[in-house]
Amino acid sequence: MRGPETVLPDWFRRLLGLGLLSGYLYCFPMLVAANEEEEAKVKANYLHNFTKFVEWPNLVNDTVHICVVGSEPIVNILAQIASRDLKGHNLQIWSGLDDPRICQILFISRAEKNLNEWLTQVQGNNVLTVSDADDFARQGGAIGFYSDGGQIKLEINPEVARNAHLKVSAMLMEIARIVH
Repeated sequence: MRGPETVLPDWFRRLLGLGLLSGYLYCFPMLVAANEEEEAKVKANYLHNFTKFVEWPNLVNDTVHICVVGSEPIVNILAQIASRDLKGHNLQIWSGLDDPRICQILFISRAEKNLNEWLTQVQGNNVLTVSDADDFARQGGAIGFYSDGGQIKLEINPEVARNAHLKVSAMLMEIARIVH
């Protein structure tokens, strides 16, 4: 035997729906911000760890310069973790730079409109170019970040790294998708 059915007035259902929608719209920016912050942390840690798995010829003063174009959150996170040991290398974080040729690692955010100009400026130099722009490694960059199943993964273009006279460790190559 069924009990009495509860019928909600139409105005109440609309009000309830509006309340749920308002709550979602209020919380959604916080969820996106949390995801963007987490994404920035992951990328900053990758950039930091690349110093352990890439070898550069002729480091001046045994210093690795990580340069970031277009992502202050990544710069801020790198500044916090910069004191970690890096195979005996000193680490300097740069943003807002005029000459990217001073960098050993150059991260160019997907928000940056002049991606090809940055690549042209460092061509022929010992600079590991990294970006989260779509198909970056296929378009002339050394390492590209991409999202797969909610995780940030790597794709590496070994030819670009070789042309920059960089030696990428086999361990890093193993966890990446290789592209040409």
